[in-house]
Amino acid sequence: MMRKTARELASEMKEISFSEFIAANPHLVGFESSLKMIPMSIHELVTNSLDACEAAGILPEIWVDLKAIDGKGRLKRYRLTVRDNGPGIPPKNVPPVFGKLLYGSKFGARKQSRGQQGIGVSAVVLISQIKTGEHTIVKSSTDGRTAHVYELTMDVNRNAARIHRTYKEKAEGWRGVEARVVLEAQFTARIREYLELTAAINPHLALHYDGVDEKDRLEVERRTDALPPQPVETKPHPLGIDYDLLSKMAARTGHKRLYDFLKGEFDRMRPETARKVIKSCHFDVDKHPSSLSRQEVLELVEAMRNVEVPPPSPECLSPVGEEVLVKGVIGRLRPEFIEAVTRKPCAMRGQPFLVEAIIAYGCEVDIGGSPDPVTGVSIHRFVNRVPLLFSESSDVIIKAARDAGLGRYEITPESRSHLFVHIAGVNIPYTSESKEAIKPVDEYYDEVKLAIQECGRKVSKRIRQARKAEESFMKGRKRALIHSLLLREINRFAGKKVADEAYAEAFGFEGLLEEVVAKFGLDVLRLRRSSKSVEEVEDAATAA
Repeated sequence: MMRKTARELASEMKEISFSEFIAANPHLVGFESSLKMIPMSIHELVTNSLDACEAAGILPEIWVDLKAIDGKGRLKRYRLTVRDNGPGIPPKNVPPVFGKLLYGSKFGARKQSRGQQGIGVSAVVLISQIKTGEHTIVKSSTDGRTAHVYELTMDVNRNAARIHRTYKEKAEGWRGVEARVVLEAQFTARIREYLELTAAINPHLALHYDGVDEKDRLEVERRTDALPPQPVETKPHPLGIDYDLLSKMAARTGHKRLYDFLKGEFDRMRPETARKVIKSCHFDVDKHPSSLSRQEVLELVEAMRNVEVPPPSPECLSPVGEEVLVKGVIGRLRPEFIEAVTRKPCAMRGQPFLVEAIIAYGCEVDIGGSPDPVTGVSIHRFVNRVPLLFSESSDVIIKAARDAGLGRYEITPESRSHLFVHIAGVNIPYTSESKEAIKPVDEYYDEVKLAIQECGRKVSKRIRQARKAEESFMKGRKRALIHSLLLREINRFAGKKVADEAYAEAFGFEGLLEEVVAKFGLDVLRLRRSSKSVEEVEDAATAA
């Protein structure tokens, strides 16, 4: 074996762009499977449209068009077009939004958002380019008069957009963004499942889907005109602080004293809390925060983590809300009844989150694929108003649902129930950059399990109430039958109509007489004898 020198080995080293890295490892952003290609692409484009509309205060309306172009064995080429009615993107920003990875406005923001890293739509452009060689077409109109059209791909070496053609056309009153990509993929029913669940968790959305054929279409009307409240970015919470963040904040702060720095730059840092932190520090606390040494910053981090602080402010979260959740689900599933629970905000490493859960019991219609093989219940997962379709086995919601003991609440496979769990949070601990599942961290597991169990208790109570009402009704019906027989015999032996409606009312069953007559053909208050014998009527009542 030939030996190499350190210089020879060093000469083989090279730097690659992030685009090259993702191009070589598409599985890191969720594009490792031909079955996931279309659902993931729709997810990224629809998510961007929803975010843009909500940020601009516009009720979103989204059109999704999917058509097969040609077939190659088990794979086909599909043209996917997603169009919205949002504010549009200024022309100079279109190329970097669609042709540059890690370009966006949400990275590091301490508030709830669907996207975070600025990878999604540009990853769709990159994967389309790698698999098909086709250019992406993007149209954007911000004024309703002119639409700027870009035909582009991504230059992976420079992590930048390569514009092949650009021109203008009349917008004819339309504002928004339209993106068209060509994908090599397998068709899957999860495409429609994703769209149905997106509409369910976003009832303020009007959605139009035109699929591969006439049968593959979906029209969902907007069920509320109320936009979700926009989350407000909050300051860093003391429990989530680390050395890097604290040193950067100390270097750029305008506060001259450590006490003012703590009280003014951090969430929930009350005066008494700031004094406790300072008391735990063994350095000169009167010095300017920017002059703290590395060791002093580390000591301050430790002091902040050990102090008792209230949970982070919930203003940075935008939960769906029980009423809106129910409104989004009940129309699609038509359940016998539905129960919802919203937990109070909690924190994981200083980052706030909350859990919402609803159980739709006795559904006439189903959404999505097969029920969970362990619980027998259809489980639907959402994070920040976005459905999660893949990597179920590694997700904290699935684990918590299986451990919640749904059977104890009579939520069984026979009940045809659907469980919806929505997590609203900041810096969600996903298992990967593809954001397909949440890590089973203790704080999330506990809150999801408690939400499901609380919802289960509500469902169990409703089941008992319904059963009790049914039993009470059956008892009343049997009592009415017995007394009807008695009244008939009283009239027959008296030879005249002694027992009438007032007599029946005194017995407390007059409301059931019509049912007795209709169901059993029993002549209750008349003198002539019924054609049916008492034994026949009793047998019929027992059978009923």
